[in-house]
Amino acid sequence: MFDSFGFQEMLVIAVVALVVFGPERLPELAREAAVWLRKFRASASSSLEDLRRAADMEDLEEELRSLRQELRGARDDVTRPLRSLGEERPRTSDRSPPIDMEAT
Repeated sequence: MFDSFGFQEMLVIAVVALVVFGPERLPELAREAAVWLRKFRASASSSLEDLRRAADMEDLEEELRSLRQELRGARDDVTRPLRSLGEERPRTSDRSPPIDMEAT
C-alpha cells in the first residue's frame, strides 16, 4: 500500500500530523487509524472473495448450459432413429382383441 510513498513523504506527513494534532493525541489517532485500516482490509478482502465466488458461479453456469446442450443433442441422436423405427411398424399391441358378444 505504501509503495508509492517514499520515506520523505511519510516524514512530511508525520511532522504535519504532529503539528496539527499534538503529541498527546497522536498515539490515539494512530490506534484509531489502525483499527479503521484493519476493518477496511477485512471488508475489501470479503468483497473480493464474494466477487471471485460470483465469477466462479458464472463460469459453472456457462459450463452447465453447454453440458445441457450436449445432452439434448445426444438424446436427439438416440431418439430420432427409435422414433423412425416406431413409425415403420404397425402397432398391434394397441388394438384390443375382437369381442364375440354371443360367447359371453
